[in-house]
Amino acid sequence: MRDSLLRALVLFGGITVAITELASPFQLLRRVPLAVAWTAVGIAASVWLWHHRPGLPHLTIRPLEAVIAAVIAAIAATVGFTAVLSPPNSTDAMAYHMPRVVYWAQAGSVAFFPTPYFNQITLQPLAEYIMLHTYVLSGGDHFINLIAFGAFLGSIVGVSALAGALGLSTRGQAFAALFCATLPNGILQASGAKNDSLLALWLVCLLYFTARRNAPFAGLAFGLALATKATAYLFAPPMLAILVLYRPPSLRTMLRMAGYFAGGALLINAPQYLRNLSLSGSPLGYDSAQGDGVFRWRNEHAGWQSTVSNALRNTSEQLGARSPRWNQAVFDTVVRIHRWLGIDPQDPATTWRYAVYEPPRNAKNHEADANNRWHLLLLGAAAVFVAATWRRAWMIYGLALLAAFLLFCFYLKWQPFLARLELPLFVLGAPLAACFLEALRPNILAIALCLLLVNNTRAALFENWTRPLHGPRNLFITTRQDNYFADMTQWNNRASYLAAIDLTAASGCRTVGIDSSRNQLEYPFQALLLERNPTVRFVHTGVENASARFYPAIRPQVCAVFCPDCAGLTDKVARYSSIGPPITLEHFLLFLAPPGKSHIFP
Repeated sequence: MRDSLLRALVLFGGITVAITELASPFQLLRRVPLAVAWTAVGIAASVWLWHHRPGLPHLTIRPLEAVIAAVIAAIAATVGFTAVLSPPNSTDAMAYHMPRVVYWAQAGSVAFFPTPYFNQITLQPLAEYIMLHTYVLSGGDHFINLIAFGAFLGSIVGVSALAGALGLSTRGQAFAALFCATLPNGILQASGAKNDSLLALWLVCLLYFTARRNAPFAGLAFGLALATKATAYLFAPPMLAILVLYRPPSLRTMLRMAGYFAGGALLINAPQYLRNLSLSGSPLGYDSAQGDGVFRWRNEHAGWQSTVSNALRNTSEQLGARSPRWNQAVFDTVVRIHRWLGIDPQDPATTWRYAVYEPPRNAKNHEADANNRWHLLLLGAAAVFVAATWRRAWMIYGLALLAAFLLFCFYLKWQPFLARLELPLFVLGAPLAACFLEALRPNILAIALCLLLVNNTRAALFENWTRPLHGPRNLFITTRQDNYFADMTQWNNRASYLAAIDLTAASGCRTVGIDSSRNQLEYPFQALLLERNPTVRFVHTGVENASARFYPAIRPQVCAVFCPDCAGLTDKVARYSSIGPPITLEHFLLFLAPPGKSHIFP
């Protein structure tokens, strides 16, 4: 049953890419064509299931596994409820996950469009392809968060199946599922619109089908992982290598699987590779969000020093606790090690621009930086256990996880919000932790550790910083409109957004320009204006980078321009004042044309 579910999920991902890329050149990514396509897929799936329906499996219900399943179900129900109640509202969703969906939906195509923020077009698009389908078919963003939630559920099922494929008993498989289900960062992300949960799912499928020597599905899962998030290029190779060492296949089998991996990667990713090559000269696009190298993701000088520094700092971020004294002690220890090695812990070549390495924190339960410290400590104990008992296969598995983490540290600069990117590694670590829990004696020790993990989920489940179920900002007493701004409170600009939306809606303008060169958080404006006027269309204005080539030959005519954080900028006023006099809304500017008038402004 688990094997069939994972196959279905991988096929779903592949079909989503196929429908999207085949319909895009004809601008057919609209409600009726998508409804027809998915209806045809549903009919074909139903016919296949009817002809290949399996018999009912024989189930043996064991008390411990049943209790663990019930606990996981309770956690999943709470997370799913949160996902349904809240709109997508993380800052990344406001800046590029959701805006790219809006621009694709109005164009009926995933072709590149002019934008000052390259993340909206060049980053891996699979999660947003699925979002696009739900957005177009439902007419809004009410089901967007269910994508990460579905990936969370799929990962729980997947790690239990992977644990079984690696030789663990049903008890160990249940422990692996519980480990995955109780990851605080996983719980926080599972009710939102980030894509790390989806990447974790594809990587689990990749390892599972590779372990089962199912080359076609392993290759397709590999392609889906690469199409979801670029960290797959860092995580997948070491994890694939261990399965070759774990159970060495024949040369013929190895070559066959390598062919499927290459085929899956190209089949799924070739269209995006070609679009990026045309724009930037690289299949992965630019190495910074604005293409200017200012906020470059990679280390400026890769080497052992940058790798060790990032490994120490990233690990310390996963060890944050509620105690300031503890956090300061962790920080001081990391700084001392840096000094002993002659490394600068604030080196700008390995540190995100304008960021400062500080003591870890774990106070806000925020999906961007929430840690999994107890799970990390459990993985550490598991690594010591398999080394002490010389379990060669599991030692190789643990070394592969470590290698994937070090490759991550070798390439990416440290920044305060990288904890979320490490979620797939924790998910893949579930079978290793389960191996330790399964062997732990007496059994009460394993149960006690499971209870610790379950108890540790309370804050993530009920006090999510952006989507809380408890407290003064909980989802039961706040409006959906207010919740779009839940992750933007530090800027205190909600009133400016709402005023701009009111004025633009009242003007009746149907083609609105957005100049997001100073502030990329455009989705709240888009989402709430579309609620007021579903016929409105958006275009980026003032784009002066390489993506300006994607403006149509006949430039769009706009009757309003929204320019967040442009107040006091004379060049913006000069550019747009011919539309209408600037309306200052604290730090925002809004330019409105007189009724019935519009202007061509790129």
